[in-house]
Amino acid sequence: MATSQNCLGVDDLVDVLDLLKRCGFPETKWHQLGLRLGLRKNTLDTIEMKYHSDVYRCMTECLSQWLSRADNVDSRGGANLDSLSDALRSINETAVAEKLKHHVLINIFNNRHTFLSQSLCDSVGIAWLLYAERMLTQEAVSRVVSANPSVPNQREALLTVVKEAVQTNTSSLHTFANVLCTISTNVSLGQAILDDISKYFPTPKVGMVSETLKDAIVSQNTSSDETKIPKIAQSGMILSLL
Repeated sequence: MATSQNCLGVDDLVDVLDLLKRCGFPETKWHQLGLRLGLRKNTLDTIEMKYHSDVYRCMTECLSQWLSRADNVDSRGGANLDSLSDALRSINETAVAEKLKHHVLINIFNNRHTFLSQSLCDSVGIAWLLYAERMLTQEAVSRVVSANPSVPNQREALLTVVKEAVQTNTSSLHTFANVLCTISTNVSLGQAILDDISKYFPTPKVGMVSETLKDAIVSQNTSSDETKIPKIAQSGMILSLL
């Protein structure tokens, strides 16, 4: 059952409506969606009787009831985008569900970009850790390594390749945040992203570090040396990129 901490509320109604519209959800399927979200049939029938053929009003009221956690909403996962995605998939709107998740996670990254560009430490080290997690390619890492050796330039190079990875595979945002949490100077940055994700998608277990990453992590110098490279970089193949 979702908790109030990671549930959306009625104040999010306009944002949810806009998000579904941008993702191409057909409003005529509001009744089917409502059932899958945990609303009772009599609740939906009452909405339909009240607003008759006004599909937009029906859709709006349906989502308002969902965000208010009416009927059996909590038993279906609560009012969050994870349960909304599941409901969309259950009525054969998988493409909409994928677009929804992609849009939200990209927005989370974009909203944190300024904070990351000002505070991120050890960009090169992070790039190699992301390479160990198979999130970044060698070519992407080389772009970070070969950036003008100044902290701001390397940060921007890293954030550029991370954004590209997230746009290709949205699960990369979890990976990026988890990697940040393994470096003491970046923990607050990583946790902020994980908190953002958990507000909308509480189901995935966040904060878990893979065995590959555990093996790759080396002790971090508190001086935040941007050119330091973790042990996974100590091979001829990787050194050839420098």
